Amino acid sequence: MFRFSLPGSPIRAAVAALCLVLALPAFAAAHSRATSGGAAMPERPELTEARCADGKLACPEGEMLRIKGEYLETARAVIFLGARGSQDDRRVSPTARSPHRVVVRVPAAAPSGRVRVVAADGTVSTVGPRIRVIAPPAPATPPSSATQGPVGADGIFPIQGRYEWGTGTNHFGGARNHQGEDVFAKCGTPLVAAVSGQVAISKYHDAAGNYVVINTADGTSHAYMHLRDPSSVRKGQRVRGGQAIGFVGETGRASGCHLHFELWTAPGWYEGGEPIDPLPTLERWANASAG
Repeated sequence: MFRFSLPGSPIRAAVAALCLVLALPAFAAAHSRATSGGAAMPERPELTEARCADGKLACPEGEMLRIKGEYLETARAVIFLGARGSQDDRRVSPTARSPHRVVVRVPAAAPSGRVRVVAADGTVSTVGPRIRVIAPPAPATPPSSATQGPVGADGIFPIQGRYEWGTGTNHFGGARNHQGEDVFAKCGTPLVAAVSGQVAISKYHDAAGNYVVINTADGTSHAYMHLRDPSSVRKGQRVRGGQAIGFVGETGRASGCHLHFELWTAPGWYEGGEPIDPLPTLERWANASAG
């Protein structure tokens, strides 16, 4: 029998190279399965339960909401879904996360409805359970005792809960030209407007954190700084004495939960007025509230 053999020939080399090329995809697939467990795409977050800190389905603004599920360790944001498309949705970053749980603070004006989680790679979770958002508790002091008088007129002490006066550098004129008075209280303690007026500023600043400036009827200004969340009142809005404006926090350049309060003469905060020591006024409001 005639045998055709081409040892070392170019044809045999070409055949061997072709076989190697054909085998590479199978080898790569096998290697991928061996090293990654066959997971080609990250798992999509799945949501199973959402409850407020007290275990209820109704959660007040500012309270902590616990969301349970799977694949939540890379959660980047939680979206509160509204009822009218995306215009009334509220998006907030989680305060804690693990593979089976995400903790988030319910933002102001969050709509009632279902929630979703967005992972770090942009993967969006399944639509989660429904949560009912309710208004925060009303301040303990009724608003009827406030007036719109000049500096020194009666007003409501802004911190609606237990507090402690600052010392040393926390007073007006302390370190770094301190222009206000620091009053310490637990984060989350409600804050109210001390005197009726109109909101001049409601925004965030690197040093002041979330803050609000309210101009009173005589042109003086009250500034409330380091609020835990963006205030519930907006620029141009008229507020009454005793109306809720936020919660004690430590946003911005702050050490410990406290309210930094400033009192400015007319024509107002950085509008030609000057800061004055607010401690006597705060003490008078505190004594009036205690009485």
